[in-house]
Amino acid sequence: MSARFAPFTIAMLAVCWAVFGLGLFAGGPNGDTLVREYALVPSAIAAGQWWRIITGAFLHAGFTHILFNSIALYQSGLFVEFAYGTPRFAIIYVVALITGGLAAYLSTAGSDVATIGASGAIMGVFGAMAVLGFKLPALRQALLQSAIVPIILTLGYGFSHSNISNAGHIGGVVGGALAALALRPARGRALVGRP
Repeated sequence: MSARFAPFTIAMLAVCWAVFGLGLFAGGPNGDTLVREYALVPSAIAAGQWWRIITGAFLHAGFTHILFNSIALYQSGLFVEFAYGTPRFAIIYVVALITGGLAAYLSTAGSDVATIGASGAIMGVFGAMAVLGFKLPALRQALLQSAIVPIILTLGYGFSHSNISNAGHIGGVVGGALAALALRPARGRALVGRP
């Protein structure tokens, strides 16, 4: 798939890297100043700062974190955005971002635990890829394998590390899959080679 068919994916990557760069200048290697102001912190959200559910998804805890998320989003986003078309893919991504954020919030409600990263939304893209496997039977095996393996590896890693928000990952997968289920792929015929 070509990046020219995935402007939303490229835009999300650009925003994440721009915020990461800003964080380096605004407060240390992990962007501590931005994390304090914009991370998903349940106590702050309960106090009315609801936007943190969204802004937290554009922050990352260091170079390795943003690098791995970028690779995952690029690989999955190019295909899923091509398949669904940019407007529908944007809906899938935003729904997954919000459901992942809400799940992370609910799982840590009443605390000051900060959650950051785009992985909830990215997991939603993999969830959408799995749904595509059922919508496009000719590609089912390849799509399910490409989607399920990263989902299982990510959740497995999350369950073995206490500082990972698996609730956010699960919320993202569910939200992305449900949004993809409700939408029709824009290029389904092209993907299976039908006129």
